[in-house]
Amino acid sequence: MITEKGPVFNSKILLFGEYSLMKGSMALCIPYAKFTGQLLIDNSSEGRSKHPSVVYLSEYLDFLEKNNFDQIINTQEFRLDIERGLYFNLNIPISYGLGSSGAIVAAIYNSYFLQESSNTLSELKTIFSRMESYYHGKSSGLDPLVSYLNKAVLLAENNKLKTIELSKESNKNDISIFLIDTKTIGETQPLVNWFLEKYKMESYSSAIQNQLVPINNNCINNLLSGNDDELFSNIKSLSEFTFDYFNQMIPKSVEKIWKSGLETGNYYLKLCGSGGGGMMLGFTNDIENTLHKLRNYEIHFLER
Repeated sequence: MITEKGPVFNSKILLFGEYSLMKGSMALCIPYAKFTGQLLIDNSSEGRSKHPSVVYLSEYLDFLEKNNFDQIINTQEFRLDIERGLYFNLNIPISYGLGSSGAIVAAIYNSYFLQESSNTLSELKTIFSRMESYYHGKSSGLDPLVSYLNKAVLLAENNKLKTIELSKESNKNDISIFLIDTKTIGETQPLVNWFLEKYKMESYSSAIQNQLVPINNNCINNLLSGNDDELFSNIKSLSEFTFDYFNQMIPKSVEKIWKSGLETGNYYLKLCGSGGGGMMLGFTNDIENTLHKLRNYEIHFLER
């Protein structure tokens, strides 16, 4: 018999803020219910489940114990549950920029935290940052926070966190947001390391601070205020900047259509998370033409 250890946790989409949030920009991250994960216990397994997730749950538990998380997480109960059939059931594609590790962290925290959580959003984000560092080396903590709360989270200019509601009424000009599947995976840590190394160059860091951060923040403010004309213009600028300065993160399989979007103006693409593979994000105000031009790709439209 299968029993639930905790609730279902949704994947996430970082609409804006990839890389720039590491250097002080705003960020906007939303839950995405198409892909989910949940801790389950297979009571019929007579011990450890044969599910492939058991290996990485055990390795993750070792990380928690070695890094003094036993003040926050009930590692003893966690280990006992693994021995009696605990596994993580998910359909979130791994290394796809959709927060699979964030969902795992949120699920483990929810099931095993030692005290009733009265933490502020900032405190939760800090805990999640530490917990998710196992997967990426460096983590903002935003992905697990969004999965845990199942709400859109805004990291504002003053570094203040708040949950928000994205109103459909704000979408005056019917800009549609979609995911496009590159059919390849992207490894976060090497790309983050590449960015941090590149940022040591004065010309690169200047471009990030003086161009990327303002463009990114404008996109978020445009989206929240419902100014879709300005939003589409700023997304074009963001797509251009990404193509010029983050080409390393754009898979070859979408490079041609990325450029085509910039040339035609029918749609614009951007990274979804760290990039390198997985999903890319797209924005369009011309669905029919966009679907025609991208007919050879798997596309998922987001409700907004």
